[in-house]
Amino acid sequence: MRRLRSAAAIALLLVAPAAFADWLEPDASYRDAQLLLRQALRDTLGHGGEPARLDTLGVAQLRLGRFDDARTVFGRVLAADPRDAAAAAAFGKLALFGDRLGEADSLLSAAAAAGEAGALPDLYATRLRRGEWARAAEMAPQVNDQGRVPMLEWLAEHPPYRITAGPDEVKVPWSKGYPVPLMRVKLNGHSVLMALDTGTRDLLIDQSAARVCQIHMLSLKSLAFWGGSRLPAQNAIVQRLELGGLRIEDLPAGVIGLRKWSLQVNPQDEPVAGIIGLGLLRALTPTIDYQAQALELRRPGASYPAGPDARRVPFEIWGESELTVWGTLNGGRRMAMVVATGIGGGVAAPTEVLAEVGVKPGKLSRALRGAGSMLQGRSWAGVTVPNVAVGPLLRDKVAGWSGALDPVELWRHGVRRDAMLSHDFFRGERVTIDWDRHELVVEGKD
Repeated sequence: MRRLRSAAAIALLLVAPAAFADWLEPDASYRDAQLLLRQALRDTLGHGGEPARLDTLGVAQLRLGRFDDARTVFGRVLAADPRDAAAAAAFGKLALFGDRLGEADSLLSAAAAAGEAGALPDLYATRLRRGEWARAAEMAPQVNDQGRVPMLEWLAEHPPYRITAGPDEVKVPWSKGYPVPLMRVKLNGHSVLMALDTGTRDLLIDQSAARVCQIHMLSLKSLAFWGGSRLPAQNAIVQRLELGGLRIEDLPAGVIGLRKWSLQVNPQDEPVAGIIGLGLLRALTPTIDYQAQALELRRPGASYPAGPDARRVPFEIWGESELTVWGTLNGGRRMAMVVATGIGGGVAAPTEVLAEVGVKPGKLSRALRGAGSMLQGRSWAGVTVPNVAVGPLLRDKVAGWSGALDPVELWRHGVRRDAMLSHDFFRGERVTIDWDRHELVVEGKD
């Protein structure tokens, strides 16, 4: 028996360091990216004039979000070889993130023509964001998005998000503000409840509501990013959406089953018919008012009031529609975070990311499920992050979720991102999305 205890103790000593190695350390894929960067730095020493080595170094820096370093390196590459495809693709990606779409199209088109396959997803996203639907439809099969071709061809004939009636500014009160903002709207003339989530692209409509409201269904399905995962959704068009007297026509949508999710966010009450995504908000100037529990919408070009004490958080747009800010969790490294207002809580991240910053769920929280996990088939565990900082904003003891954001999403755009930032972080604030200055204008309690 004593020998067995000794053997067990030795085994525990051998296993424990390995188990502890991942605690307070980046996950394996991030460590691999760091290793590649170190190797690229070594390989470049004494070879600073060789574009191929510099390309490798620049890509490694870009993947880890070291944009200034990558710009410097790729600038040296273009000085030596103005036709370098990897450098053009990198500068095109950064232009896409910065919403400089004409510049992005020029650079990414040149990179793709030179055979840089990694430029294709960014070029596709650029054309979608420019509303070049026919050109995007031609590209869709090259980026495995052929399911959207009928939708894109339809949009080429019917420009989306057309504002056809209503005042210059409306205020849509929320029926409920927690765990997600819910508001009453008219969907093809039917009064329904819809949620607000900046973390998804188009409208998402529940299957039952789509039938009742006679949503125009299109052929084929495509993937919709929502709640940290990509879900198959039937392509559709919402003919008319009315918010506080503002009428918007021809809105792209995806139809999915939302019943289980609706029971989580609005239990024992009216089913939620759908979700309003970032696409509609991009057609207007929105203010998400967590003080007054309302969504304010202004037509493009209309001014919005902002006091002298407003705090401004720069944002980027990754891919087609992912509103992204930079910040830290619990004082850790700088991280990219998707702003997704439809997730209950203030922050959500993979278990590995939270373990890196010393946050893990307790035993009780492991038994709980996040509303956003209902469709992904995974349980999210509740956590409290000691502090979250984004730009000039700092919040203590932020409630959130561990287990969110699929592993493939961490590197989806060729640059590491780690978390989703949700509405609890902005509680008590007015948040205006300034599309021209690429800033979240935050006013309120601080």
